[in-house]
Amino acid sequence: MFEEIMRKIAPDAGKGTMNFDRISDSVIEFTLYSPSDGRSVIKSYVITPFSGMGIFYYHIPKTQKFSSSDNKAFAALKHFDFFKFNYCLGGRVEVFIKGKGKYAYLEEGMLAFDVNDMNTVLSFPKGGYTGFGIFFNFDLMTQEEISTLAAFGISKEACVELYERDEACFLGNASSDIRSMIESIVDGIDDRSIDVKFARVQAVGILYRLLNNDVIPLGDSQYTTQGQRRLAEEAEKIMSEDLSVHLTAEDIAARLKCTAPTLKKYFRKVYGVPMYSYLQKARLDRAAQRLRLGSGSIALISEEAGYQNQSKFCAQFKKTYGVTPSEYRRLNS
Repeated sequence: MFEEIMRKIAPDAGKGTMNFDRISDSVIEFTLYSPSDGRSVIKSYVITPFSGMGIFYYHIPKTQKFSSSDNKAFAALKHFDFFKFNYCLGGRVEVFIKGKGKYAYLEEGMLAFDVNDMNTVLSFPKGGYTGFGIFFNFDLMTQEEISTLAAFGISKEACVELYERDEACFLGNASSDIRSMIESIVDGIDDRSIDVKFARVQAVGILYRLLNNDVIPLGDSQYTTQGQRRLAEEAEKIMSEDLSVHLTAEDIAARLKCTAPTLKKYFRKVYGVPMYSYLQKARLDRAAQRLRLGSGSIALISEEAGYQNQSKFCAQFKKTYGVTPSEYRRLNS
């Protein structure tokens, strides 16, 4: 059923850009490939509990940049109306709401609900992302299915009311009940034990709770304006220019003509970690890359990573990677 819907929506997606593999009686592995190099753009596990509904459990690797414009199948989906429930299982996703001109950042346990119009854009900056989604269209369902969902208050009107409540996209923190139901579906997919009936019950439970205010909405203070986001990005660019240079938040704030507390606040909202933690990880990641390439002494790599004391560098590297720099080089060369 899912394959039929996708091929109907995106008949010109092109041979080789979509692949479907049935891995159990209930679960399909759906993979999209980049048309430029043939590498996987996104891989997900899909269950169809109702005719017009798909439950997605997917991972976007940090080595891939994801863009809907890269794939004809996703481009075609823009012209097909469906509701989207997205939940962050791990990693981080940036949500840009064009109607508001603001950004929000979803981390583990947070969710978004909207329709697939151009008012909301999802992107996955700086690292991998693992997500869970329920995408559905009432027009593709049978009348019996529509009536079944309506008995639980799940209707097109209720869904429209929810996402319009927050101007084109509803964002919030999931309750423990919603989290538990999502985890039960994911566990069932992972061990291949899930069946359609169980998925149907859980999907109804999740959407019932979503539409009945079992979610804590994001407050205005959790949104970021384009100017605030740009400030954080400029700070990240300055920090990354030369990782061996020691710059304080005050130094960077002075260059950007703002206060250090303000810069720290916006940086953490955009990148999810304090400036110092981000810089420390960037330095160690760069050092690990140099060690894998096999060039340069440990002392030189330590200095390039901004550590004047080689012992402190080795101790921090081992704390992060579990082995000393020399052991890491030996294991990865």
